[in-house]
Amino acid sequence: MQINKEAECETIKKPIKKNQKDWIDYFNNKKEKMISASDIYKIAKKENKAIIGSLKEDFEESWEVTSTRIIYNKDNLNAEIIHDVDSKIATPKKYKVKIPVFDGDFEENKETEKYLQALFDTKDSIDKILKVLKKFGKDKKLRLWTPDQSSRLRKQVRSVVLYFNGFDRFSVDGGNWFGGSEGLSRGVIIASAEQTKKSRGKSK
Repeated sequence: MQINKEAECETIKKPIKKNQKDWIDYFNNKKEKMISASDIYKIAKKENKAIIGSLKEDFEESWEVTSTRIIYNKDNLNAEIIHDVDSKIATPKKYKVKIPVFDGDFEENKETEKYLQALFDTKDSIDKILKVLKKFGKDKKLRLWTPDQSSRLRKQVRSVVLYFNGFDRFSVDGGNWFGGSEGLSRGVIIASAEQTKKSRGKSK
C-alpha cells in the first residue's frame, strides 16, 4: 500500500476527529472504505514502512478509530465482530467468537488467539500476530482491552480503536463506545487495493 500524496494537503495542525458512527458516514459520502482493524494488520504484515510510520503518528496523537465493531452479548462472553460495518463501499465481514475480559493484559492461550484471529481477519497463530503488531510498537508491550460483563450488559455495541498510551504500551481496545470517544481514521481506496488515503479532514 502507498499513501495517496494528494492527501498530504489535507493534514493540518488540528486534524478532524470523529467517533465511529460519524466516520462511517464520512467515508461513505467520500465513496471510500473506512480502515478496519484487519486493514491495519495487513499493512503491518506487508511491512510498508511509509504507512506504518504514518499510522504510528496517529496512534501517538489520538485513537485510530476503525470500521471494526464488536457487538457483545449481555448475558455471556459471546460476541460478533464486524469489519467494514455499515459500509456502502465494502461488504461487511462477520465473525462470531467468545471474547474474554481483558484489562490491559492477556494470556497467550487458544481463547486469546481466536479473538485476535477474528479481530484481524487472519489465520495466523498468536505468536505470529504478536510479532506482526510489534512492527507498530517496536518494543512496546501489547495491551488488550475489552469490557467486563457488567459493562457489556449496559452497552453491547462497541468500536475497536488502536493507540499508544504511554508506559511502552500499544493498546488494542475493543470496548470503545461507537458513538462516544472521537479520534482519527483513514480511508482505503479499494479501486486500487495497494493504496490508502490519509483522510484526516479539515477542521472548521
